[in-house]
This record gives sequence, C-alpha cells and structure tokens, in this order.
Amino acid sequence: MRIRWDEAKRQQVLQRRKIDFARFDELFCLPYVKDQRNDAPEQYRLISFVGGRLVTIIVKYRQDALGEYIWVVTAWHATPQEHRAYEQAAR
Repeated sequence: MRIRWDEAKRQQVLQRRKIDFARFDELFCLPYVKDQRNDAPEQYRLISFVGGRLVTIIVKYRQDALGEYIWVVTAWHATPQEHRAYEQAAR
C-alpha cells in the first residue's frame, strides 16, 4: 500500500514527537489495530510498532490515478489506553 503525507506535517511531527512518517512502511510488516474514529468518520486510527515504539497514526484512505493510497494525517506515541487496545487485539 502506498503511503503519502504532507512534508511540512511530517517535519513538525518528527521534530516534536520524534516519529517519522517515512518509516510507516514498517506498519504493515507487523500486527496492527485499525478502527474508525467516531469524531471524524473518514479517518482511521492505526496502532502498531514503528521504529520499535508503539505509535498511533491517524490516516485517511484516498484515491488517485494509480489507485488507493493511505494519507497520513498525524501520529503520536500510543497512550496507555491505546497500549491496552493493542494488547487485547494481539491476543
């Protein structure tokens, strides 16, 4: 799956949270949790390990001439609640 993002947003998240969108291809190599956000139904929350840390990534699925791709909205280090959600799903 192709992953795209706004470069200015990537730099902002990389500087503030030390999470690099460019490493998100790792996301699909490991188990992950995916759910739909209630407050923004066109967005999805993915929880998985990236760079050895559990992170939460907010994405949208978009289309272009080549087909579907993932658009990264933002990311942060998983909260304790998100850690539990990941652990429960991994069972």
